[in-house]
Amino acid sequence: MAADSISALLDGAASGGGRVTFLGGDRVDTTFGDLWARAEHAAAYFLDSAGAGGVVAVLMETSPDCLVTFLGAVRAGLTVLSLPYPARGAAMDEYGRFLADVGERGGVRVAALPAPFAGLLPPGNARVATHQECAGHARRADIVEPGELVQFSSGSTGRPRGVRLSAAAVAANVTATLDRLGPAAAMMGCSWLPLSHDMGLIGMCLTVLVSTGAPWDARGLALMAPDRFIRRPPVWLEACSELGATLTCSPNFGLDLVLRHAGLLPASTDLRPLGVLIVGSEPIRPSTLRRFAAAMAPIGFEERALCPAYGMAEATLAVSMVGPEERWHALPAPDNGPEVVSCGPPLRGVQVRAPDAAQGSGTIAIRGETLLHGYLGEPEPALRDGWLETSDLGFLAGRELFVVGRADDVIVVAGRKLYPEALELTVEAHPALRAGNCAAIPDDSGGYVVVAERIRSEPPPDLDEVCRWARRELATRHGVAPAAVTIVSPGTLPKTPSGKLQRQRLRLLRSRSELSVEADLRFGREAGGG
Repeated sequence: MAADSISALLDGAASGGGRVTFLGGDRVDTTFGDLWARAEHAAAYFLDSAGAGGVVAVLMETSPDCLVTFLGAVRAGLTVLSLPYPARGAAMDEYGRFLADVGERGGVRVAALPAPFAGLLPPGNARVATHQECAGHARRADIVEPGELVQFSSGSTGRPRGVRLSAAAVAANVTATLDRLGPAAAMMGCSWLPLSHDMGLIGMCLTVLVSTGAPWDARGLALMAPDRFIRRPPVWLEACSELGATLTCSPNFGLDLVLRHAGLLPASTDLRPLGVLIVGSEPIRPSTLRRFAAAMAPIGFEERALCPAYGMAEATLAVSMVGPEERWHALPAPDNGPEVVSCGPPLRGVQVRAPDAAQGSGTIAIRGETLLHGYLGEPEPALRDGWLETSDLGFLAGRELFVVGRADDVIVVAGRKLYPEALELTVEAHPALRAGNCAAIPDDSGGYVVVAERIRSEPPPDLDEVCRWARRELATRHGVAPAAVTIVSPGTLPKTPSGKLQRQRLRLLRSRSELSVEADLRFGREAGGG
C-alpha cells in the first residue's frame, strides 16, 4: 500500500472494521474508527492552543483518552514528542527537570500528561493539559496532515535523546514490518508494552492499527497497562488466549517473568492461535527462547512463532526480524563470546552493514528510509553519507544479523574482551538471584564487578555464600574472576522504562554508595586478573 505518511495510513484504516480493546479495571471496547473520529476534538485542542505546525508533547498511558489525544496530535500535522516515562529508581524532581529541559529544547507549546503527572512541569511557556481535557475539547478539526514524531532513545547508556522522525519514515517502518509478517498481518494483536516506548507505540499500537485497514484487514488490537503485567505476568498470555490473539510482542525479560510464574497460568489457556511473538528491545537469550517454547508447548504454543528482532528508536523501530514460520536459530559469537540469536534479515528499505561472521563482531551501521533526520536540540547531523553508526556490536551470516551487545558495555581485563551478557548468565544461574536482573560492569582498577538482585524470599538466603559461589563460577567458566560481587534488594537495579539495565547509572550509584546493598564481598585486585 502506497502512503506517504503515518497519518494517511491511519486515516485509511479508520474506515475498516478494526476493534480496539483496553484491558483494565474497566474493560473498554470500541472501534478504531471511533477513536480516529474522537481524535478530531484533540486535534482542534492542539491547533487552538499550539497553532498549525506547533510542537506538543504527550506522556502516554494505556487509556482511550490518551490514545485519542496522541492520534489528534498526529492527524493535526504537528510535531509530537512522545515523552519517556521515568526510569526505575529515578526521583520525581529529577524527572520533572528532565521534562522541563525537553520542553524548552523542543519548543513545546502544550504538554498533555496523565493527571498524576500534571504538576511536574513548572510554570513556563508550555501549557499543561490532561488527556481528558484534550480528548473532550468542544470543537472538532477534520484534518489529516503529515507531521513529525519525536521519540526518545531508551537511555540505557545515558540521558535519553529525542529522535526526530518524519511521518514518511514512520509509515515506511510500519508497512515494512507488515510486509515481513506477511499473511500473519491479518491479525489480532495483544500488547502489555508501554505506549511511551517505541516497541509499544510503533511496533504494536500503530502497526496493528494500520493493519486494520486494507489490504490487511486485521481484526483489532487489545492494550493492557504495563503495571498489570508486572504485578501478575501470566495475565498477558491469559488475555492472548481469551481474545484469540495471533500477534504479540515482548522483550526478553518479559518471557523470563512469565516463566517464573508459569504455574499461575490456568489449565484452560490456549495459545494455538498465537502465530507471532516478536522478541526484541534488549539482548535476546537463546536459553530464554528455548525454555519459553518448552514451557508453553503444553498449552498450544509453537516454537516457530518466536520472531527475534533488532531495532532502535533512530530507525523508527524495526531494523531486522525473523519472519513467521522461519524458525529462529543461534550461532556462537566470535571471540569466544556467548551464543547469539539471529535477528533475521533487514526489513524492506533498510540496509545493514556489519562484519562477516568469519571476521568477528564489529559496529553495526544502518541506512534506509526509516531513519531519523536528526536529534532534538542537536544541530550536528546524525548520519554520515546516509549511514547511522550505532553503538551496537554484531555480525552478518548470509543476510541475517546477529547482535552481540553494545560496544560501550564490553569489559576489557588485561587486554581480554569480556561480554557482560555471558558473565551475567553465569551468575543468574543461582536460584537465589533474579534472572534478567544482574549487571557486570568495569571497576576503577582494570577489573570488573557484578551487581545482582536477590529473589524475594523469607528468610533471605546466605548472600555471602552466593557471592563466593558467583566468584568461583565466573573464574572457572570465563577465566577471569570479578574484583567484587554485590547483591542488592529486589527491584532496585536502575532500569529504563522498557526494562533495559542502565549500566552507566549503575556505575555512578555504586561509586556514590547509593545502592540498596545486602551483601558486598570484595576479593582484592588479584582476583580481577583471574
